[in-house]
Amino acid sequence: MTFHNPVGDVLNKQQAARLLGISARTLDRRHAEGIGPPRVKHGNKVVYLKSSILRWLERLEEEPVRLGGS
Repeated sequence: MTFHNPVGDVLNKQQAARLLGISARTLDRRHAEGIGPPRVKHGNKVVYLKSSILRWLERLEEEPVRLGGS
């Protein structure tokens, strides 16, 4: 199956894992644990949208802890 990808937003599992700096196996494990990025399953094909991964990462971002006072 081929996906029409005019903007380069559709990633396969290996590409998504590389973007996140983790292995494809870790990506699968995080999905099974319910803590991974959103993915799209179409038939037996699983793909990730780069834009969705980036939004997911932004939601995980935390403000730095500031110690002391001023």
